[in-house]
Amino acid sequence: RKGGFYVPKVSVIVPVYNVEDYLEQCVKSILSQTLEDIEVLLVNDASTDGSLKVARSFETDKRVRVLEKPHGGLGDTRNYGVARATGEYLAFIDSDDWVDPEMLETVYAAAKEQEADLVVFNYMRENLIDGESRACSVPLQAGESDEERNRALLEELIGPSVSGSSWRTTEMLGCAWRRLYRRAWFVENHLAYFNEQEIMLEDLPVSIMAHTLAKKIVFAKGAYYHYRYNPESLSTRYRPHKMEMMTKCYQVVQKFLKQQGLDKQYRERHLAWLLRNAAHSALVNCFSPHNPADAKQRKAEVKGILETPLLKEAAASSYLLGGNRSDQLILRVIRTGNPSLVYAFYRFYSHMLFRD
Repeated sequence: RKGGFYVPKVSVIVPVYNVEDYLEQCVKSILSQTLEDIEVLLVNDASTDGSLKVARSFETDKRVRVLEKPHGGLGDTRNYGVARATGEYLAFIDSDDWVDPEMLETVYAAAKEQEADLVVFNYMRENLIDGESRACSVPLQAGESDEERNRALLEELIGPSVSGSSWRTTEMLGCAWRRLYRRAWFVENHLAYFNEQEIMLEDLPVSIMAHTLAKKIVFAKGAYYHYRYNPESLSTRYRPHKMEMMTKCYQVVQKFLKQQGLDKQYRERHLAWLLRNAAHSALVNCFSPHNPADAKQRKAEVKGILETPLLKEAAASSYLLGGNRSDQLILRVIRTGNPSLVYAFYRFYSHMLFRD
């Protein structure tokens, strides 16, 4: 208790939107935690299916609060939960995922032992297509301090390394749900998620901000979170205006790095992110099987991506020439600025990528 008010150890925020098939498993896994001193905020983002009814069925547990709000997207829904949370620490769990019983007790104990602002933990990737379950871990090097690990993680969030670093292949590194945050610190630093209708990867800037601003960060070794992975929907889904939305993500991070005096230190690396992570994925996106555009429209889309002013600046950088063959090829193709050549390359590349 603080000041006469009850303060749960962890507030678990679950954004809920059209997940009636998965929500029960998710919430049951949270309520089965060995750490019982928690509050669970099920934040319904104007679901149109039976999700709200499923959420309401858990209100018999006094730790559960069901909140309703107008539809605003994932970032807005997380922010809504944060503003109403009362716990000492914050955890975000996506409503189609689930967690092991000991997760919150383990990461909360790690946070309290070190008085950490932020705890990073690993997860299990549950492949919906082939049923494979695989641990996805942050690469912890023996002898490294948490400060050194944090510096390496922050660099990878900002942009790709050109070495064969094990961080390079670490997946879902910027996700909100693989972290535990001290709530007072989170709020004091005005951390808030972005609108994914405007900015793609709405949680990436917040993760970069968190790892820059945290005074004490702990890395937990266990993998307690189960991420429901559907490679088919992720790889073939078409996202209109992807380059514009990824560029806005870049600009948000760039503004923050400038405010922190880190822009010069990370500029080349961050430009490499724009080219390798934004432009490359946006060009692949043009050739998604679910893109309704015809060839003429796709050519116009490719041309529009290449004319992005920041991309021209990124293509002029030689940073990725020190990378692997894939990095070098992507840089050289985009650097030509030739819409016909880039169109032909990505049509072939995407055909190989999306074929059965």
